Amino acid sequence: MAYTTTPGIPSAFQVASSENYVSTLNIHQPEVAEDFVQRYGDQSLMGFLDAVGAMSPVSQRKFEHYEDDFLHQNFTAAAVTIAAAGTSITMAAAFSSTGIAAGSYFLRLGDIVQNKFGEIALCTVRSATNGTATLVPYKNAAWTAMAAADVYIIIGNEHEEGTGQPAGITPTANHYENYTMIMKDSFQVTGSEATNKVWFKVNDAATGKSGYLWYLKGEGDTYKRFNNYCETQMLLGQVATNTVLPGTIGSGGISGTEGLVDFMRSGNVQTYTAGTFGLTQFDAMIKKLDAAKGAKENTIWAGIDLSMDIDDSIAIMAGMAAGGIQYGAFNGNKELAVAFGFNSFTRGGYTFHKKIYDALSYSPMMGATGFDYTGMGLVIPGDSGRDAKTREAIPSLRVRYKEAGGYSRKMEHWLTGSAGLANPTTDVDELRCHYRTERGFEGFANNRFALIELA
Repeated sequence: MAYTTTPGIPSAFQVASSENYVSTLNIHQPEVAEDFVQRYGDQSLMGFLDAVGAMSPVSQRKFEHYEDDFLHQNFTAAAVTIAAAGTSITMAAAFSSTGIAAGSYFLRLGDIVQNKFGEIALCTVRSATNGTATLVPYKNAAWTAMAAADVYIIIGNEHEEGTGQPAGITPTANHYENYTMIMKDSFQVTGSEATNKVWFKVNDAATGKSGYLWYLKGEGDTYKRFNNYCETQMLLGQVATNTVLPGTIGSGGISGTEGLVDFMRSGNVQTYTAGTFGLTQFDAMIKKLDAAKGAKENTIWAGIDLSMDIDDSIAIMAGMAAGGIQYGAFNGNKELAVAFGFNSFTRGGYTFHKKIYDALSYSPMMGATGFDYTGMGLVIPGDSGRDAKTREAIPSLRVRYKEAGGYSRKMEHWLTGSAGLANPTTDVDELRCHYRTERGFEGFANNRFALIELA
């Protein structure tokens, strides 16, 4: 009599049927396919920074650079008093510049100021402390009333015969600083488990080699997960400034790093309502880039929802005006655009190459229910600047990692334990795989980027 999990019915003939089998697992080895199915695909979020960025070593945890500002700065005044026709215009204190690094004395004696109505006036009095200014209009007519938020521009200067030179303007610069952050991960397997037989073949994400030891699968997953964290921190990281609890965030060695999204939020931002990103919003974004001297060629790394909205708006653009759209423009090479999987188009003299960025739609993380990343788009300049001294190309963004004296913390990987190692490091019957990196994000000229996000 056979011991079965479901008693079978004996048969008088040696013919297999659905009723006379023996099902004890102590007799038969289970048949398990050696193929391990990736039901959610590769799940790697890497690719964006590798494609558009660069990596460069840094010897200090805090790294900095400087960027020039506009040569010209327009301004607003807290209050403007307009006297009778042909007489003075008095600008009150609290001048503010629209430049990123506001210059203190950008309005000087002899400067010619124009308002939004095309009326011009000469600056005849300027306080030494940036307090007040008096302007006299060129025409024998009163200036049109202006609101406190209205902008004025300086279009030149004029001086009387025999006068001295005007005061100089000290150039201003924009200061950028950020930090590297230390990230770590580990994977552990016992010596016994490392030698157990498994029933499926796996691939090691780090080497690409396949094998039958299940702990390689675990290590491969750990390595991939760690790289995903490295990618998302460079995207979503924030600088730690909380000092309420000393020794935790903002002090005690925890600094954080400003990621790409926060970096872009301080530049050009185009907001929209879900499902409505169309030609109007696209044109508004292009105008912002144009006003801020953005790149003429850009890539849009989009979440799935935004990508579909853009596809719809492109279809409308194609039907509205001949010549308003150009497909396949990737440095003039249509085949290259197709090979990279980009959809390329031109609008208003600006070329965009759109690609879905899987990280924005990955449901366990940025694509989780209630998050708006599927509607986000990262508009990255497609060119690069050059260092004025070395003439070396400067990328739009890069990852900085600690390195000094031949020791690099770009990506460290080492093994400890006694199981499976030719030279054991401990007497513990285990194998531990360790990963560590110290890195931070660095962006250049955020005025050349644009962030598309839901309002």
